[in-house]
Amino acid sequence: MRVIHVATHSWLVLSGAMQPRFLIVYGPAVHRPTGETLMRYRIDRHALERAHRRPLAWLETYAEAEDWCHRQLETPEMTAPLRADYGSTVTPEEQRRRWEAGLDPRTGLPRRESPGRPG
Repeated sequence: MRVIHVATHSWLVLSGAMQPRFLIVYGPAVHRPTGETLMRYRIDRHALERAHRRPLAWLETYAEAEDWCHRQLETPEMTAPLRADYGSTVTPEEQRRRWEAGLDPRTGLPRRESPGRPG
């Protein structure tokens, strides 16, 4: 993951393949129940045209925003059922539960850290 400072209050998050994935923008956000305006880091899914961007999260600090993007890039997309090693079907919901618990989505066994990565 790489982060490029593209404007005064905007950062572009690139995936490992150097494709733009997220845009972090620092600016005002209105808290609807109270009506107060707060300064937050908004994370949008990247799109060239502003009208096509959609907000994904609002966070208080830049470090939290960068960490959120990093976690999203590491998380595999779980939109289709998988076949487990023993032939049964693993639903996307079960895959997400296993991933969040630190397990391999397919087998349910503990995930192995990639070589050279501190863990």
